[in-house]
Amino acid sequence: MKDWTPGYLNVTPHHMTILARCEACGSEREFDRNNLSQHWRHALITDIEARLRCVACGAKSGRLRFGSYTTNEKSRLPD
Repeated sequence: MKDWTPGYLNVTPHHMTILARCEACGSEREFDRNNLSQHWRHALITDIEARLRCVACGAKSGRLRFGSYTTNEKSRLPD
């Protein structure tokens, strides 16, 4: 799904992958909602994004992306 945001984190299905993307440097990593305190598990996505800090460059310009993501590597079928 492109550009889908649920509004609140608690309404996001648990099978859905959440990526945290830094808009400043472009780095991405998987966002683990289980590391959040109980208070933040029911927060607005925009409130969570405002507190995200990039581990690569240190900028506070994070954005959460929701969906199913694959790597750029081509998968190889068994011979």
